[in-house]
Amino acid sequence: MVKKEINNPAWIHEILERGPRVKGPKSRTDWDFLVYELKKMEISPGEAYRIIAEKKGNTNNRFDWKMVRFTMYVWERLKESEKMFLRPKIDTVREVVSSKRFKAYFRGYYPDLDFDHEKEVKLLNKLIAEKPQRHLFSEGNYYYEKTRKIIPQKVLDRILQIK
Repeated sequence: MVKKEINNPAWIHEILERGPRVKGPKSRTDWDFLVYELKKMEISPGEAYRIIAEKKGNTNNRFDWKMVRFTMYVWERLKESEKMFLRPKIDTVREVVSSKRFKAYFRGYYPDLDFDHEKEVKLLNKLIAEKPQRHLFSEGNYYYEKTRKIIPQKVLDRILQIK
């Protein structure tokens, strides 16, 4: 057998030649096999539950987590604009990710994952800059902090500097 490496084309070719190794559904219906495979893949019970809940549940945790992060970012930009000085976006992102609130929400949405500050800064910064996410920065999606007053589009455009 060829050495198993993802970047090794010979290994991928061998898989394509051999075909999938799928056993019939009746051969793997016991829970012990599932537990064995999860342990072999080093997946914790919490992580397994989160994955299953995301795929089979009726909640959309990824979208909810994205909107929570965007809201914290918008609130931080509002605080900066009140001081009459908008810092560079990456500095605002670092400030948001460093906050206790961000870490608490992260643990709430992903209790089985370790918090990596630099990774989260990078992910949030990329997410904010993505063009497909721009429609989410529109009036009606955000309220002022601790109120039910909607942030107008004019204010969002000014603080987010989206063109």
